[in-house]
Amino acid sequence: MISLFVAASVLATAALSMDADESQLETMVLRKLQGHWKAEKWIIHGKDTSDGRDNRSYRIENRKIVFVADDEEVGHATFEIDVSDKPYKIDVTYVGGPRDGQTLPGIFHFDDKHFINCFPYPGDPRPTSFESTAANRYFLSIDRKKTD
Repeated sequence: MISLFVAASVLATAALSMDADESQLETMVLRKLQGHWKAEKWIIHGKDTSDGRDNRSYRIENRKIVFVADDEEVGHATFEIDVSDKPYKIDVTYVGGPRDGQTLPGIFHFDDKHFINCFPYPGDPRPTSFESTAANRYFLSIDRKKTD
């Protein structure tokens, strides 16, 4: 009986420790997401659609996203992240506008200079890779933090 209690205590302590580690990781990732981002490359349904999008960017403030075009706010969203596994998961929910309430389940990661995120066509399941093709209909964005 005592060994069962000890085993349960060890497992509970380990679970609390993992939750604390995950919480610290989530805080670190949220901190890294904050700021003004600009897409360097957009690939939609396998096609590079980067040209003509120089006027678009977005700001992340806490758990809110403000979409910007021609220096004007054009949309808003909120998001939640899950850093318990890789790739990290992000669920973006639009606020207002024609997509009000619509949630897109995405994945993301960082490299040295970029925030790389991938989302499905609305209504499709969460992406499983960072590759956009005509068949999977993913939207892949490779973004760099703005310095100005």
